[in-house]
Amino acid sequence: MVLALAGAGAAFAHSGATGLVKERMDAMLEIGDSMKSLGRILKSGPYDPEVAIVAGDAIAGHAGEELTELFPEGSLQPQSEASPAIWSNWTAFRDYAGDLKSSALALKTMAEQGADSLALADAFGELAGTCKACHQEFRIKK
Repeated sequence: MVLALAGAGAAFAHSGATGLVKERMDAMLEIGDSMKSLGRILKSGPYDPEVAIVAGDAIAGHAGEELTELFPEGSLQPQSEASPAIWSNWTAFRDYAGDLKSSALALKTMAEQGADSLALADAFGELAGTCKACHQEFRIKK
């Protein structure tokens, strides 16, 4: 029930978004869902490296240049949670997007190579730290 309400809240927050803003909101939602999947297998188990591989791949697929391309200057519809600071500090934003990609790929590679849940938890922490830092600097809470 709580997950259904959370999903409904995200859908409501994205209602009215169109074009690139909707695309990036959808990408962020997929990244968030992948992070939740990773958190579940690492926190409460059971540990499943295949979940980590799929999640790492999904996050990496929305990171780096794929992410920055979703933020052309001035793309601030009212539904957007993007801060104008993205464009005044583009280098930092681009660096976070690159860090997100490299952290997600590192996590995926570790899972493919048979890393245990403790080792993967460290990689997850680094990945989550990138998300948190970027959101603190470049996301407007609504």
